[in-house]
Amino acid sequence: MSSGIDLHLVRETYQKMSDEEITRILTQDASGLTDEALELVKEEIRRRHLDPNLIKGVDAQQVSFTPEEVDEYCELIRRLPCPVTGSCSEKLNATLTVVAVSYVFLTQYEKKLIVASPAILDKANNKSLLKSALLGWWGFPWGFIRTPQAIFYNLKNKKTNHLDTPNNYLRRFVLAHIGEIETYRNNPEELRRIISGN
Repeated sequence: MSSGIDLHLVRETYQKMSDEEITRILTQDASGLTDEALELVKEEIRRRHLDPNLIKGVDAQQVSFTPEEVDEYCELIRRLPCPVTGSCSEKLNATLTVVAVSYVFLTQYEKKLIVASPAILDKANNKSLLKSALLGWWGFPWGFIRTPQAIFYNLKNKKTNHLDTPNNYLRRFVLAHIGEIETYRNNPEELRRIISGN
């Protein structure tokens, strides 16, 4: 059964992209492709003689993973050196930092996911906690709402930085980058680039 997409137009679109563009799209945004589009993508990868692991990355974005499979991908990330210190002494994990900063009637509320060693994650949460505690209260009315939220989340998230297993933030990171991780699973340099970009 046809999906109703114009395969000729899709093929032309892929052919107009640079190798870098198509690699980025296929490793990051290929979930939900139809069977016809998947075949076109694979054809384009072979035509350009791109890394054949791109096909594995595209395929990984088309399936659902069990928690055990997600944790296997997490272990690939956890064994990498810390992107900040370069140390391999601790297994990596992830945290979400939350910062509230107010300027009278304006309150900025920023969340950031970080993958690093537990000690670096603690420092990031502490820095966000201190910044929010000092600069978050001054906005009306959101400073009084967002600042306690930021403090709460940073304190809560710090508790999961030192787990012996992947925490939920690392699992979310892995699922969001599954195509890239599968494509580059045997390339530690590319995996370090992926975790450093967040």
